[in-house]
Amino acid sequence: MAGTLRYSHTVKAADQAHRARNPTTSFLTAATLIYAFGAGITAAAGTRLALQSILVKGFKLYSFQLPDL
Repeated sequence: MAGTLRYSHTVKAADQAHRARNPTTSFLTAATLIYAFGAGITAAAGTRLALQSILVKGFKLYSFQLPDL
């Protein structure tokens, strides 16, 4: 029973802290996450383009196709 009381007290304290949170902080946290996701997507796209360029050049240089006759 003591564990249950301790847990409910912790939940109530967390709920009060959540209600007291500044909305600006939540907005900035959301904006930071959106920025981080965007940066990650941009970095992944850049990496894909660089790898694609390297592979295309490599296959053009070292292709085993017969020349056009």
